[in-house]
Amino acid sequence: MGRIAYLTKRGAVWWYRRRYPVIVIHPSQNNQISVPCCDNGTSLQARGHLAVSLRTRSKREARILGAFISADFERAWAMIEAVMNEHEFDTDMMDAIAMTMAKHFRSLIEKIAHGPASSFPDGVKLRAYRILEQDLRKALGVEGKVIFADAQPAPQVEDGPQAEAMCQAERDALACEEDRGDDYWAKCGELFDPENEPEHPRLAHIGDGARTNDDYYADYVVADFGLHTHAFRATLSEYLAACERLNLDPSDANAAFPLALKEAMDAAQKIGMVPALEPKSSPAPAPRKNSTQKFADFADKYLALRCQGYTLAREDETADAATGRNFERTSLRNWQSSVRLFVEIVGDLPLCDIGKEEIIEFNDWLQRLPKNFGKSSKDKRTARQFIEDADEHDTIGINELIEKLRREGKPPGEIEEAAAAARVVRLSATTMKRHQQALHAILAYAHESGAIDGNPFKGRTLTTSEIKRRKRSERRVERVGWGEDIYALLGSEIFQNELAEQDEPLFWCPLIAMYAGLRLEEILQLRVNDFYSDAGIMAVRVQNEIGSQEVKSDNGFRSVPLHRALTDIGLPELVTLRRQQGLSRLFPHIERSKSKGTLSAIMSKRFGYYTESRGIKKPG
Repeated sequence: MGRIAYLTKRGAVWWYRRRYPVIVIHPSQNNQISVPCCDNGTSLQARGHLAVSLRTRSKREARILGAFISADFERAWAMIEAVMNEHEFDTDMMDAIAMTMAKHFRSLIEKIAHGPASSFPDGVKLRAYRILEQDLRKALGVEGKVIFADAQPAPQVEDGPQAEAMCQAERDALACEEDRGDDYWAKCGELFDPENEPEHPRLAHIGDGARTNDDYYADYVVADFGLHTHAFRATLSEYLAACERLNLDPSDANAAFPLALKEAMDAAQKIGMVPALEPKSSPAPAPRKNSTQKFADFADKYLALRCQGYTLAREDETADAATGRNFERTSLRNWQSSVRLFVEIVGDLPLCDIGKEEIIEFNDWLQRLPKNFGKSSKDKRTARQFIEDADEHDTIGINELIEKLRREGKPPGEIEEAAAAARVVRLSATTMKRHQQALHAILAYAHESGAIDGNPFKGRTLTTSEIKRRKRSERRVERVGWGEDIYALLGSEIFQNELAEQDEPLFWCPLIAMYAGLRLEEILQLRVNDFYSDAGIMAVRVQNEIGSQEVKSDNGFRSVPLHRALTDIGLPELVTLRRQQGLSRLFPHIERSKSKGTLSAIMSKRFGYYTESRGIKKPG
């Protein structure tokens, strides 16, 4: 017997066995955001083979079941390949997908093996399989040809050694078919009439061969319809999302799409799910929303609602004042900077004029924005001016530096290092994503409130995989502990000389951080009532007694015994002084910054200036 593609025999039973394909994950092809292509793709392949017992000894039945499995396998693998570039896949994930597919196909064969046709005589089933194979050849347009590679015609019983190689069930089936005439098949029809066979009420009598085919195949199609349409529904959703992302008309992007919808609509009308549509001569286009409100004005109203405590993520929402205060304290400045960036790069356009082209333009300029933009209040350049100056430096300025070093006779390695160090550091992928998410949320609310037809930012933000790829090529320094450098800090003048003020925070904050493990914001907001004595041991609570303090997480609420180093240098005396003065805070003269609204913002800059000016500060 000739070998059939993907089919093999183990003992007397046919199996479907094939290796999982190799899939190449290509670099991102997101044309909305310029990302340099830096590799040719990564190859992934699930380990092992897909091996499924077809639970049949009949070669013809194995062919039919193999055709069903092959079709489902190709559809499922096409879906997997389509989403590879949107998600991070690895070998373990591919193995998990392969195991799920194998489990599905085994369940499918189990259903067929125990279906209504399982109790038919072998001769009846063989005749049905022959008809099924004829229909399959006809549907594929390969009548008179083999369907599978290396397939051979079914051997006859008289073929001697070949007949001996066949299983007993196949020989019995062939002999049964050849020995029985039409009267036998008529009797079979009476035997399996629904009235005489209550266990299979869905089957009609099968005396006629065509009815046998219809009953067997129809039962399979009805039982597994949801399984076979899952791939189409998933593909349909991805197709519509892809067309929206590329700003394509789904009806024109692929000729198969309108045809598939028409056939589905015709089927729905045929069974009465939807009324038949009357053709219209000139359908009127849907009216387009055309809000002329400026983007900056709409963004101000959106942020005002967020500061009131609305998340604007659902309808019929009740404002939460604490949520609003937290947003205003921690996030408002970042969102305002995102709005300002968009206006400076694209312009303060009416909402109706913001479309795909404007978002692509914004993303292109955003990825070129220098990291230090907006850090200096004295620099009045707009975002576009900042970017143009940085681009000019990275072309003309770097080229001049390279020529200068060449004239000085520097080796190529040193020239490369100097050029890399001189390049302007651009915005990180994480910060880019933050700006994009803020603008996406504002335009999404504009869409939900009816100001615009759709959200032009949808599908045009950095994906998780794109952020990971960008981070691998970004310039960054790993953050490390102070190590031996801490002695340079403690040896500087503020820790060695007598303090001008007993409550100097530049002196106390590093020491409390070192010996008590408190964050800078937690130190600066300490209150006198946070200090207490337990069994003669002085300790401090990190808490929010009256609602004026902020704790980063639930685990941030804690009590910490004071190290003897802190008590020896006079921290308890400072607490006592504050009680005598009638003051509630340990550092009452520290003000909140206007930009972030935190106590630590100004103090952090002051500490950074102190360490840098003394030559103590190092990268990381």
